[in-house]
Amino acid sequence: MINTKAADLGKLLTFEQDIRLSANLTELTHLICNRSREIVDFTQAALAIQAPSGQMRISGFSDIAVVDRTAPLVTWLEQQLMGLAREPAFITPSAQARETVVDLVPEHILFLPLYAPAKGLLGAFTVTRMQAFSDDEKSLLSHMAAVFAHAIAAHRNVPLLVRAKAAISGRRKWAITVVTVLAMLFPVHLTAIAPAEITAADPFIVAAPMNGAVERVLVKPNQQVTSGLAIIQLVDIDLKNDLEIARRGYRIAEAELLRARQLAFSSNEDKALLGALAAEVELKRAEMIFAENQLARATIRAPHDGIAIIDDPRKWQGRPVTTGEQILKLAKADNVEVQVSLPVADAITLAQGSDANVFLDIDPFTKYRASVISVPYQSSLTESGILAYYVKARLTNDQERPRIGLRGSARLYGPRTTLFYYLFRRPITALRQIIGV
Repeated sequence: MINTKAADLGKLLTFEQDIRLSANLTELTHLICNRSREIVDFTQAALAIQAPSGQMRISGFSDIAVVDRTAPLVTWLEQQLMGLAREPAFITPSAQARETVVDLVPEHILFLPLYAPAKGLLGAFTVTRMQAFSDDEKSLLSHMAAVFAHAIAAHRNVPLLVRAKAAISGRRKWAITVVTVLAMLFPVHLTAIAPAEITAADPFIVAAPMNGAVERVLVKPNQQVTSGLAIIQLVDIDLKNDLEIARRGYRIAEAELLRARQLAFSSNEDKALLGALAAEVELKRAEMIFAENQLARATIRAPHDGIAIIDDPRKWQGRPVTTGEQILKLAKADNVEVQVSLPVADAITLAQGSDANVFLDIDPFTKYRASVISVPYQSSLTESGILAYYVKARLTNDQERPRIGLRGSARLYGPRTTLFYYLFRRPITALRQIIGV
């Protein structure tokens, strides 16, 4: 008696060792379906592996090398394994249930789930025979099923979907479904993130007062200037020449008028020319004053205090300009606004007064609160060639105003919507564009 039990234990240990040393899942399936008969006698055995979809699929039969997926027995077993629990299940199929496989399946069937604690339900081991299974045999088969599950888990990387389905079952599944549906209905603000830049609010445009060429820009970018300071010098050589010619013409006209007045005492002809010569002097004087004014306009001065906003002064040297052409801007350091380039693809409904949060690249941990002051109806191309709306916002908090020209990103807040629409707005838009509905 003792020798028999020792021999049976030796067989079990040897079988477990062979299971652990199996090279791949195919070899493991063959061992489970055929070598298990050495431990517990049975008529048929089948191994089912859970697919990523959660369905049990028969992967091996005892005494059969290749499983026929269209065989009635395979289909019947997979149907019986639907909804398999973690505990071993002994079933006695009714005559109606066994009608299609009455000649293929014995009356006594035992389903053993292959469950690994770390990876959940992996499959099922099914054994059948004509005689009923004893309690000792059921206990032994349950032990073997645990060994099989451990070996399958080592050979098979179970997809996350299968592990999630094993963890979510029963009432927990419905509870999670209800919570998810309610969460999708949670109201949130529709938001969009877009590039932002700190710009001057209501800057003064310094433009060319006349046609000419820029000799040089006398200020540097972001330089503080005072009222009356010379900031731009236009080429004035021709203007200086015109002024010198006008001055000479004025002096000549005055000299001729003085000579005519001296001769008017003795000559009636010279006396008659006094009126024409006086008018000529006034004309030359007006031409001289005009030339002086033109020369003065060649030096552009700051109309008020502010900061000079210009990209690169060297680009303007020798550049011809026309009357009214912008050269630079003057702005006040504390009067700034935010210009947000909102791409058309990310556009949301915005209105005057909508909230915005601005984060600058130079200080990403500081949040500047802003309020939208204008939203254009038409989009335009940005410097990078992207079609976008230029949304303007005014800073609303009492923080120190950032420097003009700093860039970052802004989060714009639109109307309230559901969390479902917030998460799936872009996929829905893409799908609509694809299907054309």
